[in-house]
Amino acid sequence: MTLQFNIDTTLENIIKKAVDFHGHLGPFLIIGVRMGLIGLRELELKEGAEKLHVTALLKYSVPFSCVLDGLQVTTGCTFGNQKLTLKNSSSITAEFQLPNKKQVTVAVNQTTFDNLKRKLLTEKASNHEMQKLAQLMASMPEKDLFVIKKE
Repeated sequence: MTLQFNIDTTLENIIKKAVDFHGHLGPFLIIGVRMGLIGLRELELKEGAEKLHVTALLKYSVPFSCVLDGLQVTTGCTFGNQKLTLKNSSSITAEFQLPNKKQVTVAVNQTTFDNLKRKLLTEKASNHEMQKLAQLMASMPEKDLFVIKKE
């Protein structure tokens, strides 16, 4: 698979790992990858941090649930190790928590989310269009794609 992203090599390699895990490239997988990386960065952690717990708030249906695989690949928090929890929500948000009460919340910007849903669901996006949307999510400036809150 050749990804033609205009992004940093480290992010591109993580995306390739996520695609291998998930099975295909899509915009919500990319959103999950980027959310996971932001959570780790903001809490100054590395993948697989033993004490990290992630709560994903999203609609548990495809394509939104693809975010979960991106989070699992980047953070090492999975359903199996019980460090990833899912709560139903109409938005897409991930809460990254440590036992010392340090927390970071990363939410998809509502306008960006609404535009993405419209393109995917209304226009019945083709595989090629899905890949273009994934590339857009990978290269979009963080401040345009997410709202980040540290507590």
